[in-house]
Amino acid sequence: MTSTEVLATVNASNIVLVSGSLRAKSTTERVTTWCASRCAEEGAATRVFTGAELQFPFYRPGLSEGPGAAGEFVRALERADGLVLVSPTYHGTISGLLKNALDYANDLVTPRMFLEGVPVGCVAVGAGAQGTASTLATMRTVGHALRAWPTPLGVTTRAWEDDPGGLTGAASDEQIHARTQMTVMLSQVLGMAARNAAATRPTPLQPAAVDWNGSRSDGLRRDCLRNSN
Repeated sequence: MTSTEVLATVNASNIVLVSGSLRAKSTTERVTTWCASRCAEEGAATRVFTGAELQFPFYRPGLSEGPGAAGEFVRALERADGLVLVSPTYHGTISGLLKNALDYANDLVTPRMFLEGVPVGCVAVGAGAQGTASTLATMRTVGHALRAWPTPLGVTTRAWEDDPGGLTGAASDEQIHARTQMTVMLSQVLGMAARNAAATRPTPLQPAAVDWNGSRSDGLRRDCLRNSN
């Protein structure tokens, strides 16, 4: 392996993609999978969390400690250079499944605060423009609250039962437009995620940066977050 290949491997972006729907083969799930494929084609390492993997207990501090599913989700968020959220529209907002999963970000233990500086691409799926617009706005609001960076372009798309998301085979003009928007949104996620990865990964030419507060500050932060809730 050449030095260039080593650096590319070390600095590969970690992208976490989250589907907020429990229904198998839903538009939301298929859009999430499609986005993951596009990210992988650009050389990113991807981790997809399906709705079935997000069936955590209602959030309270400490539930993510240990080897369970909630802990795996939190550890993935800690490693994430970029995040993609895809939610169905339920009564004008995101699914409770997705919101509860994002509440677990309160248990993150990293040098950054929550998801500070992490680009977040958002896709809202629904039957109508009004509901998907408000769902998209909610995802972006939650992203800002987590100190993340919602990408300039967020996407709304209609659920197509014959070919959910219009992701395979022949597509209508509306479906082609949605795919084009998602491609642009993903390029924004990947662009900033690559910069995050390059800034934080140790390389053979540069030793890893050490957080001067060390693990003690991480533990204190977790205790503070618990006490604040």
